[in-house]
Amino acid sequence: MVLHNMRSSPRKAYELRESQVSTPPEVVSLFWRLLRTRRKKSLSKVLDLGAGDARFAVKGHYNRYDGVEIDKQPAKPVTLPTGAHLHRMCAFRYERGGFDACIGNPPYVRHHDIETRWRRRIAARIKSELGIDLSGIGNLYLYFLCLALMKTTDIGLVGVVIPFEWVSRPSAKPIRDLIIERKWDVAVFRFRSAIFDGVLTTACVTFIDKSCKSGQWTYHDVLPDLTTKTRNGISGSRFKILSHAKRGDVWARRGISPGGQATFTLTEEERLAAGLWKSDVIPCATSLRRLPASVKLLTKAAFKRHFVDAEEKCWLIKSAGQKRSSRLRRYLNSISQTDRETYACLHQKPWYRYEQTPIPQVLFHSGFMKRGPKIVINSIGAQAVGSVYGVFAPPEFAIRSLRSYLAQYNFEQRVVAHAHTLRKVEVAQLNSVLSQWCKKASRNGREAT
Repeated sequence: MVLHNMRSSPRKAYELRESQVSTPPEVVSLFWRLLRTRRKKSLSKVLDLGAGDARFAVKGHYNRYDGVEIDKQPAKPVTLPTGAHLHRMCAFRYERGGFDACIGNPPYVRHHDIETRWRRRIAARIKSELGIDLSGIGNLYLYFLCLALMKTTDIGLVGVVIPFEWVSRPSAKPIRDLIIERKWDVAVFRFRSAIFDGVLTTACVTFIDKSCKSGQWTYHDVLPDLTTKTRNGISGSRFKILSHAKRGDVWARRGISPGGQATFTLTEEERLAAGLWKSDVIPCATSLRRLPASVKLLTKAAFKRHFVDAEEKCWLIKSAGQKRSSRLRRYLNSISQTDRETYACLHQKPWYRYEQTPIPQVLFHSGFMKRGPKIVINSIGAQAVGSVYGVFAPPEFAIRSLRSYLAQYNFEQRVVAHAHTLRKVEVAQLNSVLSQWCKKASRNGREAT
């Protein structure tokens, strides 16, 4: 597979930056071995979207293979086996359909890096053919997954290597709902160990079988030796995955995305080097990873010790307001044009005026390794940025009680591993936990501080 990073730019609306992320040969062999358990006979026509060097054509189980790859200059020459064909073009411009199977490893590109007009055009096509609305915040592989469903016959098979997160992420829900409605069978094989160098996302092999109408979903683990065993549902445990909920009386939101942490957030050393005063910045938290678990209250002393003195990104520039000092104006003028072309900056006018939000009472680090995330009461008034979520509550709610509840909650068994042992709580999942706490607090009369 060739991974294409697409970014909007005032100079070029649709830019492709290429980098190779190839599927290991042993994973390709495993893929075909798993596919043969679902299709005993040789497939007549197979389509590979985002084919890269067409390595899925090797050891294949087909009469004809058509691979589609947008990269016109492969990293190395491609030697195709008999019956295989490689087409150098955009997969969404490839017109043939009616394939027995659509296979491969589609590109994984964040929604921020997909050009808006292209995304809207393809989303409209998907809605016309499949009748589903993608949210606009889905990664590129979801569009390819939809295309695979569109290109296969009514009894066809879709077999792809994609992030395991698709089985639970809200952005993929329209696709899951379609599959459930059509009662297609799904088998998901989650890799217990990393299969791509330098890629954090947990991968899986997913099969969507249109020929089976039982609507059965099965989950399996792929062990390091590439043998498989049955997995206990999505979570791999007796617990269900946390549901998603809307905001309630107590609610969470993602940390703000001002337009690139390298520009908008500074360490103490960077603040001094830029000539900015304390009046030009506000405290912020971009990560709680190095904060000791024993710290429950983010005081001035704790902030200085664990953020300022530790050279963490701890200062957010105050560029969103109406007034900016001459020092801050000089700093903003020093930012290169390239660094101003992030997704957020391109959607802000002027480029440095980010969204201003209230200061949260609690800071919650969305990622964690064991048990649950770092959680701290925000007594210093730091802004939550990036992967640090902000939790907001009315004054009458007991913040210390809320913090204790979240700290004791077993998130580990209730969320899907984002990458290997790294887990991540989605905002909507945190809102469901906060809703549970509100109900318990109301029953126990603990609303008052």
